[in-house]
Amino acid sequence: TIGLVLFLILRIFLLSSFHRPPEVIAFRIFAGRPSPFVRRVTLAMSVKMKNGAAGSSLKDVIEKDSILYKWASHDDASFHNFTQDEATNIRNALLSWYRANRRSLPWRGDAPPFDGSTAGVNHSNSNKKSKKQKNQPSITNFFATTKQPNSKECQTKDEEAQIESISSDEALPITPYGVWVSEIMLQQTRVEAVIPFYLKWIKRFPTVEHLANASEEDVNSHWAGLGFYRRARLLHNGAKKVVQEFDGQLPESVNGLMEIDGIGRYTACAIASIAFHLSVPVVDGNVCRVLSRLRGIANHIKAPILKDDVGWKLAEQIVSAGDGKHAGEVNQALMELGATYCSPSGTGIDERDPLKDFYMSPQIGAAFVEEQRRLVHAGFDTFPTDEYVGEAFASRKEGCICKVCDGKGVYTVLDELTTAAESLYDDANACAKHIGHSVFPTDPPKKAKREEVLSVAALSYLSSDDSVERWLLVRRPSGGLLSGQWEFPSVCVWTSESETPKSGKKRKN
Repeated sequence: TIGLVLFLILRIFLLSSFHRPPEVIAFRIFAGRPSPFVRRVTLAMSVKMKNGAAGSSLKDVIEKDSILYKWASHDDASFHNFTQDEATNIRNALLSWYRANRRSLPWRGDAPPFDGSTAGVNHSNSNKKSKKQKNQPSITNFFATTKQPNSKECQTKDEEAQIESISSDEALPITPYGVWVSEIMLQQTRVEAVIPFYLKWIKRFPTVEHLANASEEDVNSHWAGLGFYRRARLLHNGAKKVVQEFDGQLPESVNGLMEIDGIGRYTACAIASIAFHLSVPVVDGNVCRVLSRLRGIANHIKAPILKDDVGWKLAEQIVSAGDGKHAGEVNQALMELGATYCSPSGTGIDERDPLKDFYMSPQIGAAFVEEQRRLVHAGFDTFPTDEYVGEAFASRKEGCICKVCDGKGVYTVLDELTTAAESLYDDANACAKHIGHSVFPTDPPKKAKREEVLSVAALSYLSSDDSVERWLLVRRPSGGLLSGQWEFPSVCVWTSESETPKSGKKRKN
């Protein structure tokens, strides 16, 4: 240990004329991140250099013309606006890319085969392991019987065969009703998972009248497997309203569409732009992510100021740019990009990404690494996040702040960049751009999950008349989670919101 310290001191002495801070020397000696002990030693030896070489202050060495400083010191939401040329160029790039590369989907009027997968593009789930344990039996085995299939089961198989035939038939027409159904199904559900359900649904309920006249049980049976059954109930109620109050025709205006049960601003604008060709924007989580990276918005995609306000204004700038036509395609291109090359795992430097030349996030990442190198050569041992943010905020106009960025957003981004850039002292510029892209948007605040422990009774009765096993089920209340659905009788014995049992441990069985 003594020899190691002496060796470090010697290295510092030999390189002192170059103002190399000990922290950088430690990185070069060990070709990687130093151990905690070495970090403590080098940090202790670099205390005198914290304010930079020759007593220079941070204010003297900051590059105030860089995109990093301009972004950190901006004091108004207008900083995030697009120029007219930027909006037009982004719109044109999106349209060209979308028309050449978009996924083939039934509600887009495409002929089969369909492709809703993002495999090869979005790798965010590539490292996730299945929660199902090896050799874990399916829950359907619990209900297995030896009875012969009855006529109803045969009818179900015939229906599945008919659905299969749809996928090998010609393209389905693009209709306001079809767009409506697809948008409701796609809420919180993967595209590839929706395709078979959509085909099955359109086969059974080809028009809004068919859906309005269907029973609740029939609607739920065709929704089974998609989850969030409240969507099916609202879709059913909305169809009834369209038939009763709008003569079976969906309104062609955004405000008119929002009068229908289950149709909010997002769904109304999607239907209006795709089916009725109105020039209106559409904003969802994917679009917010794209906008955050395009304009360096230091906030999370669920922030009301972004998803309900500024996000719509920015998307409107893109949709209305140029001649303002083809809004439906522009909206779908933004959503498609957010699900593929601008997904959470997007790099911002992929040659296949149509907006790689327009993102501000990679520019911020590259500028950060360059600024960090300058400060290191000036004698700072690491990027002084607190001081940098303080200097940036001090240059703002008095009382002015950007309302779209989170109050701690700039600090959060710089702090994450500092952590991500620890191993990039001698790395390529592309990696610097990548880390800049990865820290936008910021992570949303985590909410505590509500947990429950239930005691469930699974009771069956085997009839002596027809040898059919029957199960006792109860129906859930008409309101709340899984309203109106059938389940086994159960009683809640513990929730995370209640006091912990006397044993101090929650039972898992």
